[in-house]
Amino acid sequence: MSDMPRIHALPLHLANQIAAGEVIERPASVVKELVENSLDAGADQIFIDIEGAGNKLIRVRDNGLGIHPEDLPLALSRHATSKLHSSEQLSHIASLGFRGEALPSISSVSRLTLISRQADSDCAWQLSGDQNNAISPAAHPQGTTLEIRDLFFNLPARRHFLRSNKTEQNHILTTLQRLALSQFTVGFQCQLSASSSLKLPAAITLAQQQQRIAKICGKNFINNSLFIEQDYDDIKLEGWLGKAAAHRPQTDVQYFFINGRVIRDRVITHAIRQAYSDKIPAGRQPAYVLYLTIPLDRVDINVHPTKHEVRFRDARLIHGLLTSALQQALTHETVIEPIPEPLSAQASHNTRPISRASKQSSEQSQIAEHSIDYQLPIVTKSHFKESITAKFGQAITLIEQRYVITKSSQSSLLIDLQQAEQQLRRQQLQDAINTNTLSTRPILVPISLSVDNNLIALASQYETLLESVGVRLQPQSSALLIRSIPSLLAQTDLKTLVRSLLTALSNNQTDKASLAIILQQHLPLIAISQLEQATQLLLQLNEFSLEAPWCRRLDQQTLNSLF
Repeated sequence: MSDMPRIHALPLHLANQIAAGEVIERPASVVKELVENSLDAGADQIFIDIEGAGNKLIRVRDNGLGIHPEDLPLALSRHATSKLHSSEQLSHIASLGFRGEALPSISSVSRLTLISRQADSDCAWQLSGDQNNAISPAAHPQGTTLEIRDLFFNLPARRHFLRSNKTEQNHILTTLQRLALSQFTVGFQCQLSASSSLKLPAAITLAQQQQRIAKICGKNFINNSLFIEQDYDDIKLEGWLGKAAAHRPQTDVQYFFINGRVIRDRVITHAIRQAYSDKIPAGRQPAYVLYLTIPLDRVDINVHPTKHEVRFRDARLIHGLLTSALQQALTHETVIEPIPEPLSAQASHNTRPISRASKQSSEQSQIAEHSIDYQLPIVTKSHFKESITAKFGQAITLIEQRYVITKSSQSSLLIDLQQAEQQLRRQQLQDAINTNTLSTRPILVPISLSVDNNLIALASQYETLLESVGVRLQPQSSALLIRSIPSLLAQTDLKTLVRSLLTALSNNQTDKASLAIILQQHLPLIAISQLEQATQLLLQLNEFSLEAPWCRRLDQQTLNSLF
């Protein structure tokens, strides 16, 4: 007989410690697992307290649904979860956690205390991991608190491999920042140490979301990024894309989320690198905060214990869509100098530049919502000097993101930049249509517009006419796909624009001039927030007369009439 040991079942505590070796790498791993449990419980406020860089204490409290008292012992049992009931659900996982391993693994390498209360309970109930799963009543608001003390107290070797408190604390901060970026509607409050804290209130509006991103990624990123939003069937990509010129020396601002989950995936990383490949120098890194929403059955997250990696049902499609959408945004950004807009502006379905937040009146907010990328020349310092002798003078002061006071050798002028820019683009659009030189922009991820069969037939009948004004539509069984639009209308509401064109055609307005008028009516307004942008616009207005309706001389007579 061989001296080979017989096969035997591992003791439960040893099995849990082995599982902990896969899931619990360091204190930050514990924070991630506990906060994800809180998010799965529907919490919208999460409080985290850290002592000793997580070695002494990690406390996570939430206001979620809580745990039923009878289920508290099960919460610390392996493979026990409320998030999964059948094998069919493995292909439709919506929760962040589902394996049922985190809490028993953490309990096996620490001193764990669990307190929870549901909304209809008279009191909370408490369970300690080292007290044979006996529960006792406790005082606690609705929600759950988990206290993890003395992490790795029974595994000295694991403690030995931990880094300095400062390093472990930075890992915890990075983990919390990723989670905060993944869940804008949740408020986070964390006390990292006696002198370091993080407070992030819930971010509901776009402005609040951008403020959260600026706090985590830095104002420089948000001021040099483009907001993108693209749809393809039931796949949606949105987020903030750093401009090519704002490349970085390291990967510190690279966040990608799939269905609200933090992801590090080779397919995604390669697609993004490919989109930037010819736009940033070798050795430099792009910056981005991007969100992909995809049907649950088209992505498998059950491929890694920490759930950082995924497997796509059609990886090639995702890679292609992502690369195309980002290349489209970056290519557009490199040939068009964007007009920054206030942070409070709402996202449209195309690329949009982001700038600092500012208080606006309701009228200004409406203008910002329809602001667009605009074709402007690159202005250097020498251009500014030359602009002094231009017809409209040198820009001196910008007022209310709309008006500018200029100074020339002859006089001072007050110019309504919005009206001037609107007239300029109308003229550019009309000239391009008349000379058949209209620049169009393809929609790489086509937009579907649901219409009846009559309008589909109308679009097919006047396909050539529509294409002559830069609009290409592809008929489907019960919809039209918007394939391309005039570049000057890149940031307008495309569905509304196409419906207006179809309405005009149905009313027998079947000539190019009528459609050109409709296009002009849909040119979005812009908000100009920097004096440099006003100067760029003034350089393009020299073809117009000083007596234009949007220009007023500030002579003595005009000034006297104001008072």
